Amino acid sequence: MRHIIIGMVLFAVFLGIVQDAKGQTTNTQVTGTSENDSLVYVAYRTVDKDDVSNAVSVLNPSDYLDKHYGTYPLDGTQAFIGGNNLWGMGDHLVLIDGVPRAIGDITASEIKQITFLKGANAVVLYGSRAANGVILITTKRGKTGKSRSEVRVNAGINMPKSYPKYLGSSEYMSYYNQALLNDGLEPLYADSLIDKYAAQSNPYRYPSADYYSSDHLRQMYNSYSANADFSGGNDRARFYVFAGFERNNSLLNFGEGKNENNMRLNLRGNIDLELNDYIDTWVNISTVFYDNRSANGDYWGNAATIHPHRFAPLIPTDLVQAGAEDAQVLIDASRHIIDGRYLLGGTQEYLTNPFADVYAAGYNTYTSRQLQYAAGFSADLRNALKGLSFSGQVGIDYSNHYTTSIDNTYAVYVPEWQSFAGTDSIANLTKFNKDSNTGTQNLSDTWNDQVIDFNMHFDYKNTFKEKHNVSGMLVAAGLMRRQTEDYQYRTNSNIGLQAAYNYANKYYADFSGAIVNSTKLPAETRIAFSPTLSLGWVLSEEDFMAGSKAIDRLKVSASVGIINTDLDLESYYLYDAVYSSNAWYSWSDGTYVSQATSIIRGANKNLTFAKRKEANLGVEGSFFDKMLSLKATVFMIKKDGIPVQSYTQYPGYFRSYWPETSFVPYTNFEANSHNGFDFQVKFNKKVGEVNLTLGAAGTYIATKALVRDELYADAYRNRTGKPVDAIFGLESEGLFMDQSDIENHAVQKFGEVKPGDIKYKDQNNDQVVDERDEIMIGRWGSPFTYGLNFTAEWKGLTLFALATGQMGGTGITTDDYYWVYGDRKYSDVVRNSWTEETKNTATYPRLTTLSGDNNFRYSDFWTYSANRFDLAKVQLTYSIPQRVLTKSFMKELNIYVSGANLLTISENSDIMELNIGTTPQTRFYNLGIKAVF
Repeated sequence: MRHIIIGMVLFAVFLGIVQDAKGQTTNTQVTGTSENDSLVYVAYRTVDKDDVSNAVSVLNPSDYLDKHYGTYPLDGTQAFIGGNNLWGMGDHLVLIDGVPRAIGDITASEIKQITFLKGANAVVLYGSRAANGVILITTKRGKTGKSRSEVRVNAGINMPKSYPKYLGSSEYMSYYNQALLNDGLEPLYADSLIDKYAAQSNPYRYPSADYYSSDHLRQMYNSYSANADFSGGNDRARFYVFAGFERNNSLLNFGEGKNENNMRLNLRGNIDLELNDYIDTWVNISTVFYDNRSANGDYWGNAATIHPHRFAPLIPTDLVQAGAEDAQVLIDASRHIIDGRYLLGGTQEYLTNPFADVYAAGYNTYTSRQLQYAAGFSADLRNALKGLSFSGQVGIDYSNHYTTSIDNTYAVYVPEWQSFAGTDSIANLTKFNKDSNTGTQNLSDTWNDQVIDFNMHFDYKNTFKEKHNVSGMLVAAGLMRRQTEDYQYRTNSNIGLQAAYNYANKYYADFSGAIVNSTKLPAETRIAFSPTLSLGWVLSEEDFMAGSKAIDRLKVSASVGIINTDLDLESYYLYDAVYSSNAWYSWSDGTYVSQATSIIRGANKNLTFAKRKEANLGVEGSFFDKMLSLKATVFMIKKDGIPVQSYTQYPGYFRSYWPETSFVPYTNFEANSHNGFDFQVKFNKKVGEVNLTLGAAGTYIATKALVRDELYADAYRNRTGKPVDAIFGLESEGLFMDQSDIENHAVQKFGEVKPGDIKYKDQNNDQVVDERDEIMIGRWGSPFTYGLNFTAEWKGLTLFALATGQMGGTGITTDDYYWVYGDRKYSDVVRNSWTEETKNTATYPRLTTLSGDNNFRYSDFWTYSANRFDLAKVQLTYSIPQRVLTKSFMKELNIYVSGANLLTISENSDIMELNIGTTPQTRFYNLGIKAVF
């Protein structure tokens, strides 16, 4: 609270300064740029864009937000820069104004610059926590000059791409009968009953419930957003204020679903004060309010599991016989008569269902609140030493979330049908459960998070004899974090040193290192030094390139480094042995057999950091009078000393499975490599009155498991030498055609095998197919990702298009929609299942009411190529001419329409665009207006 008060006091002081200085700024014009616009924000400092290391990429949202508007900060970055995934090293660090935060804490409109710090030399000053790369986000700030106000309003619709396709009741019954026959069992459903479900003459007696019907779902749901920012100031004080609001509803169009919505409100205020010629200070305050209201239950999850024929979700009361007194009593007593004429259907087995939950189970509200505060200062120490300065910042963040709910119970009814003269009616009702609306608000899922982050650093920057540019930094940084159920703070700290030199902005050298400290490690090994070195050479400044008409600027750079990291340590105290007290019982009512202390893992006081060892080589340049620009980096990274319990390195008796014991400690054993390249290219050309821009970016990453804890008899089973994200499974050889085919094949050890089951290859030729025949069948991630962006500007019109793609990845269809067995709900994939009649054309195994262990396991039968090309965004913007706005109070007015997630081109787009058990994927169409005052 005291930090908020300090911030409010500073804000009040700031307002006073602005009021006092108003007369000083009336003749100053805001041009939208300043000398700082050529600077790039990197670790604890800014550098000129020409001096940036090659393993750093930069985006300024102001360059593209007007033509490519969105709220998510990283929307489309894959099409602008290479290496936007930070070379696939894992969970990366996100810093907002230098403080560790989440990417969802900010919107694109608040951001001045996004810096992607990829190389070891670029991230090392942040210490161990930055070993997987850093996304550094710098927010907007006020500028000297007249005040500026900007307002945006957007309205859009989200249209579902596709819904799951499940079989109706009659078709399900037919295929389920086929599954029974395949298992050697009698059919469950008579043909006459199937015909009645197919006729749908009485959908309440013979239901075929469709939870994806337009009777219950909207064709689209709405999204609205608005934001406004205000900025201004003078030489002594500047301010920036932002307010944003977003809201959308849901696809559910009945019951509590009509009230479902998400709302987000975020506020930000940044203040800069120049206290005197030597000291500057700043305060940043941000808060985010998020609320989500939804119906109780899991509509989309249950819709994917409940069979269409089990019961009618709604029972019409007007079909209840007038003389059915007991049923009429139940109707009169019910608290949930839907639309004045329906009872909630169900059974004793199904006391809840998706429709009834939305109508009667109540609702819940998820609430999240965040307050983020940072304050800092910088002092110019030029009187002590020319070029010396000191800066410091403290960030304090509080966040919490919780769920409140109104939890109601409700009764469901099973009708007893009678037919007379061809007319169906309900003779009686059986009630299960009871109606109970207590009105009590329940609290659950409470969670709190507190972050305290600080840094302080001495900086030195000077130029000698006009060509010798020297800079350096000594930084100390630390973080304390505590979340719900934490018994102690999670801490991270490091001391960093940076020393850089460039000669005439032609030859560059940068040494950066950090002394890191981790409380996850034993005292003997918790401190380590991480050194890095970067060199650069601007070839275009050399005499042998002087006068070149093709090359404007060409720079090559190289970097090496080692970063010690504790990110791979899953928790604290892994270096300690863990013991537990156990008791074993006999079968005779809890009689003790024995009691003992067992060990879960051994101790290792030599456990230390994993190491990221890296070398990279880069090139960047512009050509043909800046018509073409290029930036590319080749990187080679080895992640060494990853801590695991390496069981194969110890005798077998160090471990037992029952009782579960292990003397094996964590050791720095495993290793991976990440090698690849990234690039970004931009082409500009004016054709007549049309300005054209075409950009492309891509990243290729080849990962390899270098060392693994494994001991396989067959080399093809080794994970070593394979991609880190390799998928292992069996290699399929089609479906068994008949019993003879089974008898002439190796024995498959996954349960009973029948004609129509998947046939697997016996890799080791031992005439048995089991887990020892598993090979690499794909990799989860796509090694190559890329993007394209295109802009055409003609007078006040701007057309923008953005596309993204990926190549080389693998997907597996493993959820219940594709793995259909037992009593699961049947999707349309079963229509291609194997039978004696379809054996030559079937693409799906035989249906079974049993476990299907042979078929439903990882194998290449279920894999598919994840290659895709997405038209991710198209936007058309019209800027009202200045001559129209001359006499208005507006300086700019833009109107734009856009579409997002418009098209996926892939041989497996039907799989990729389908969500099972969750809200469907959507295409988004938006209309927006931006005004500047």
